[in-house]
Amino acid sequence: MSLSVIIPRPARCLHRLAKLDFVTRDTAAKMSTSQRETTFFLGNGNKIDKETFLEKIADSKAKVIMVGENHEDSTAHQLELDILIKLNNARTNKTGLSLEFYDRESQIVLNEYLSGMLDVDTWLEYSRPPANYADYQPLIDFCKTNSLPALASNCPRRYTRMVSRNGKEYLNQLKNSSSATLLPPLPYSGASEAYTKNFIDIMQKMGNTNPNVPTKMLDAQSLWDATMAHSLAGFLDQVDSVLHVTGYFHIQHKLGTVEHFHRYAPGVDILTVVILPSEQLDALNTEQLNIGDLVALTDIDTL
Repeated sequence: MSLSVIIPRPARCLHRLAKLDFVTRDTAAKMSTSQRETTFFLGNGNKIDKETFLEKIADSKAKVIMVGENHEDSTAHQLELDILIKLNNARTNKTGLSLEFYDRESQIVLNEYLSGMLDVDTWLEYSRPPANYADYQPLIDFCKTNSLPALASNCPRRYTRMVSRNGKEYLNQLKNSSSATLLPPLPYSGASEAYTKNFIDIMQKMGNTNPNVPTKMLDAQSLWDATMAHSLAGFLDQVDSVLHVTGYFHIQHKLGTVEHFHRYAPGVDILTVVILPSEQLDALNTEQLNIGDLVALTDIDTL
């Protein structure tokens, strides 16, 4: 896969390829087409049922619930809606929704749609939605129906392109400009050693074995993490708790966005929920253990 494909949406390529089991589409196509039931676990591998899974999320004292998905997983998208409904019904305080694939420039349009000022066609025309916008529209419409705020949490993609071509320091010239409102505080922090290792491992599984190539790509990935984290920290001024939907690479093992969030909002509790497509559903394998505080395994055959 070329860098030009990867960089404009750095997270998406990772979630398409990093399915943890690394099953090819040809292999998956040969498997049974009947969908298997999603299974649910504590991060340590103890199996629980769906209702317990949802109850643990709703009963958590965490102000921020980060849900990591594979973006092509329709089962994950339905489960995210189940989680949002459960939080709205169970919590008496104000809950909000945050989405990775809408950027800060779209926030005004999102607010206008939620308030009823815009119809759905106008919302989609002006919000620069992701290609799979239909997967997230039920979440947004639930917020609209129930008067819940929603956050367009990321930076415009042009900034990740700048970083991927020129490095993270390139953005520092925007520090005192109006563009700074679309970005996290500059200069933003780079990736941790553990996050870098995970990123390079994924690049190697994609066939990129040159250790020097991923550096700027990693800086672009970290920009998304930092922007989402900074947006979430500010959003807590408007809501008591927030459900943030993102790609699982951004939050697995409490790295990435989680690390950046703790810089912007130290002491605020986070619950991580990772929803993974998997070949085997009966137990967590060694790569899946503690990938999140809670883990759901979905049928990889359905991707």
